[in-house]
Amino acid sequence: MTNPLIHAVVLAAAVLIPGGLLVYFAWAAYKRKQRKFQARAAQPTPDEAREAFRNMYPPESLRGQSRLKQLNRARATRRRNPPK
Repeated sequence: MTNPLIHAVVLAAAVLIPGGLLVYFAWAAYKRKQRKFQARAAQPTPDEAREAFRNMYPPESLRGQSRLKQLNRARATRRRNPPK
């Protein structure tokens, strides 16, 4: 339910019905878990992301070359040992 008014009405009904509040919280937790699972499933795999990047920025484009340099610099700084 995306409408907050309907959510408020359902919550009020859950408070009035004995045991309804437990059912309401279980339903809300189930919906939250379902949304998180769908969001996680929507993320591309590393291979899909790499292929999408290559399609978006062909190697001969200046933007693609700049982005690749930036990614390589980021990888190089992550590999270095932190100063002691």
